[in-house]
Amino acid sequence: MSELGLFAAAPVGIARVALPVPVDRLFDYSVPAHLVSEARPGRRVRVRFDRRELTGVVVELAGEPRPEARHRLRALEAVLDAEPVLTPEWMGILREEAAAVLCPVGLALATALPPGAAPRARPGVALTARGRAALGAGAVTGTARALLAALAEAPGGRAERSALLRGAGDAAAALDALLADGLAAAVSVVLAPRARRRRERTAAPAPGLDREAALAELARAPRQAEVLRAVAEAGECATAELAARVPRAADALRALERRGFVVLGERDAPRDVLGPAGEADARVSLTPEQARACAALAECVRDRRAARFLLHGVTGSGKTEVYLRTIAEALAAGRQALVLVPEITLTHQILARLRARFGDALAVLHSGLSPGARLEQWERLRDGETPIAVGARSALFAPLHDLGVIVVDEEHDSAYKNDEGFRYHARDLAGRRARAAGCPLVLGTATPALETRFACERGEIERLVLSHRIGGRPLPAVQIVDLAAERARLPRGRKLILSRALRRALAEVLRDGGQSLLFLNRRGFSTSITCFSCGYVEHCKHCDIALVYHAAEDRLRCHYCDHRALPPEACPQCGSPENALLGVGTQRLEEEVRGELPDARVVRLDRDVAGRRGATRQILDDLRAGRIDVLVGTQIVAKGHDFPGVRLVGVVNADIGLHLPDFRAAERTFQLLTQVAGRAGRGGAPGRVVVQTFLPDHYAVRPVVDHDYERFYREELANRRALGYPPCGFLARTVVSGPEEPATREAAGGLAAGVRGMADVEVLGPAPAPLARLRGRHRFQLVVKSGDTSAVHAAAARLVDAAARLPAPLRASVDANPYDML
Repeated sequence: MSELGLFAAAPVGIARVALPVPVDRLFDYSVPAHLVSEARPGRRVRVRFDRRELTGVVVELAGEPRPEARHRLRALEAVLDAEPVLTPEWMGILREEAAAVLCPVGLALATALPPGAAPRARPGVALTARGRAALGAGAVTGTARALLAALAEAPGGRAERSALLRGAGDAAAALDALLADGLAAAVSVVLAPRARRRRERTAAPAPGLDREAALAELARAPRQAEVLRAVAEAGECATAELAARVPRAADALRALERRGFVVLGERDAPRDVLGPAGEADARVSLTPEQARACAALAECVRDRRAARFLLHGVTGSGKTEVYLRTIAEALAAGRQALVLVPEITLTHQILARLRARFGDALAVLHSGLSPGARLEQWERLRDGETPIAVGARSALFAPLHDLGVIVVDEEHDSAYKNDEGFRYHARDLAGRRARAAGCPLVLGTATPALETRFACERGEIERLVLSHRIGGRPLPAVQIVDLAAERARLPRGRKLILSRALRRALAEVLRDGGQSLLFLNRRGFSTSITCFSCGYVEHCKHCDIALVYHAAEDRLRCHYCDHRALPPEACPQCGSPENALLGVGTQRLEEEVRGELPDARVVRLDRDVAGRRGATRQILDDLRAGRIDVLVGTQIVAKGHDFPGVRLVGVVNADIGLHLPDFRAAERTFQLLTQVAGRAGRGGAPGRVVVQTFLPDHYAVRPVVDHDYERFYREELANRRALGYPPCGFLARTVVSGPEEPATREAAGGLAAGVRGMADVEVLGPAPAPLARLRGRHRFQLVVKSGDTSAVHAAAARLVDAAARLPAPLRASVDANPYDML
């Protein structure tokens, strides 16, 4: 685009705009006179930034530009919204969180908007006056003439460059010549957003239609008469419905429109994201503990008081009923509710409970929806059409402006931490929203995060305890199986997958008509292919990670970069043909169960299966309906689901993840074991759990027998306190990556040196990251640790500044509150 008109000599006002770029500042743009009434905080604008066109958000208005912006002040290109998409209050909350996690403000605000909702700017070409004259005079021929003719026919005489060249053969050179000769000009073309509300064509009777007279006129046009009757009876209907009922209805409608009998138009046709309605709500009597929790939360809602609550309830204790009653209090007060779950698969279950209690006046937001569906749901909330939003982590950005309660279910789950871009934790950002709204934040779980439980001890969060399952049902009995002792009884060379206790329990539950759930936190047929002769393991050529064998496709796959390879016929290192599949994956476990229980209906649910559209929901529905005898699953089945028919849960290997180089490894293991154990015995029959482990006395495993969270919490907190790890200290983690190992190590060392002398901080590393090579890039990490949060934040801010100056192709990411140390 020409620079002409981009700079304003006498700006009417200044808009300070947040742009989605990795620079933490607002950018000054002059407001042209014709946009003064439209450029308001919270509205999106289109601007020029360097040589690109970007969509940003107006954050502030000012009378004068900052001194550094005066010499090159550009004007706003366009205002894209009639109403603000972000309120000033919401922008303030997002700016606070962005500052806390050291994220550029423009990236944070962009995260809060529906993806694909902004117009897109693309390189384009415009027909100039000289080009139009040359075309009219016949001064150009061949490909050049075809290009100018296409531009002349395009709306506004401009077209996207790639679209103009598509199907025009080798036209790039001809187009470059037209640009050089001034017959065409390079411009930016604004395309419609990818996310759009769905529309449908409609037909309605013309105003004042005399139906009988019209039908009489159509005596010799029976198809038109049939269509007119249908339209007149419906009042307004979708033309697609008519086409399904009447052959060639489209032709009949056009003829009726020419006669003036019908009016054709369009209307919104929102996508159905709720699905079929479930069973009617069954009101239940509260237990005394539930009643006390509901009373405390209701009082907080009525008083419009911002407070945080931990709803600490064992599995099956009725936490969801407490959520529903608190939401009802908020709705009764004319306010709104936001419900978060950690996984998309859990939205179906909570959605069914919400619909049964409150009807269809709710919206769903998560990344599994198409951009258009998410935009429709977002706009329903913004326009006040529904007071309840439910979804996974991204639902936290729902445009609700009078929140009465925020619920974070399974608050301990690591899925609530966003590990890229805007590195917020949903629990922390939800706390900011609750404080601003004057409403309770309810953190529900059977296994609280140590940070949350520790905050209760410090009086920062009020703890509400549900210590018993509803209906007096007992917690499942847990049996620990020592795999080392079990393996010692096996013949040499035989692989141990299912212990005797677990095989016996599976057979008994199947015989009694119950269902079983086998949990393995690993997908694939086996862990790895290993050479018996030299010990060589097949690794990904791009990542320092063992490849996993997938039997269904007879391929080795990397679960990070998705590199695939054929299993070797001989060891690449020593040539031996003696390879073995070591370890157990979900596919291998499924095969073992089918061999052990040939008459059982066995189904597997892991990430591979879940990748098929609709598969997860269908399998979970089948399990609830009793159409599955044994479900083999990974973490997908461990979280928050209610399966009344499941009487047995088997944990095939409790030790997976326990020895990862992450200070939260023990906490995550205990939480996962407790959560998956809680899937058993939620119906009428008692439940049982068999946990297979090589470490039966580990402090993260033994408390699972008695469902004793407090015992685990005390021991883990003592370990964290001794080492200065959260919640007894604060961390920031920096990962430097690059294609060459020496240069990457040197860059990481330079970053570490820049913060090593700062007061009150300890710098660990740099050292190779636990995943030392990923997608072809070497990775080194350094960790800043301190008991003073401000000291860690200051060091992390210095690292962010230094990381921005690293030369390409080196990259560094800084997480001021890391939850994943891999």
